Amino acid sequence: MRKFPKFCNLALATLAMLVASFYLIPKASAHEPVFSLGPETIYKGGVGIETEAAFDKADEAREAALHYEVIYGLTEDIALTAVLPHILEKREDATQSEGLGEMALRGKYQFFRRDALGVQDKVTAIYGIKFPTGDEDDAPSLGSGAFDHLFGLTAGHESTTWYGFATGRYILRPEVGTREKGDRILLDIAGGFRPWLRPYKSWDLVLLLETSYAYSGKDERDGIKVVNSGGQELLSGPTFLWSIRNLMIKGGAQLPLWQNLKGDQEEKEWRGILAVEYHF
Repeated sequence: MRKFPKFCNLALATLAMLVASFYLIPKASAHEPVFSLGPETIYKGGVGIETEAAFDKADEAREAALHYEVIYGLTEDIALTAVLPHILEKREDATQSEGLGEMALRGKYQFFRRDALGVQDKVTAIYGIKFPTGDEDDAPSLGSGAFDHLFGLTAGHESTTWYGFATGRYILRPEVGTREKGDRILLDIAGGFRPWLRPYKSWDLVLLLETSYAYSGKDERDGIKVVNSGGQELLSGPTFLWSIRNLMIKGGAQLPLWQNLKGDQEEKEWRGILAVEYHF
């Protein structure tokens, strides 16, 4: 029987802790897409913490994980984020593994911002590096053994009613010994609205539709392309952002619209995220 007791217990405990403390500081959370990265930074000297429960299902394979993130505002326009993933279960065929995933550091530089009455436009550059902290010898592997590099650009439009985001990311995956994972291109768009205009400092809700495209190049071993690797995916689904003061709860799910995977690979069935974010 498929159960995730540790996944549920840790997620509920974190949610309860943050909900109990949300009213300590009247500072609202920023709005960003759930399945992508948006242009928001954090105020200078500000700190944000986030716990994200993520689930991914593809035929007989599945993965459940908790991602812990800490963001720090170096300046008003520059933010640094550290990510620590804990893989609760990763299953492929008849094998299963769990443990520390691949830690990452990420920086954002918001180089454009335009404010008008009830409207805000932003553009932000992103760079990140992923460390080979996951056990690559486990089955299935929890890491690639490589220092991956992330380059991205994201733009956002927010008004009192309408929201729009667009993000492009390129993941460079260098060679490790005789193995090399294929590079990835990720493109995301999100659009949504605020169904109710609420008083300042009261709860707020934003609904989005997020669509994500992913291209993965073929892996290589000993200079030879791996047949069962690489391909393209297009997913879409609804997400929500619910906030009050300095607390935000966000989540959603995406389903595949189109998949073109090379060779014999398991096709994705769905993926979901539920996260809690707290700024102080």
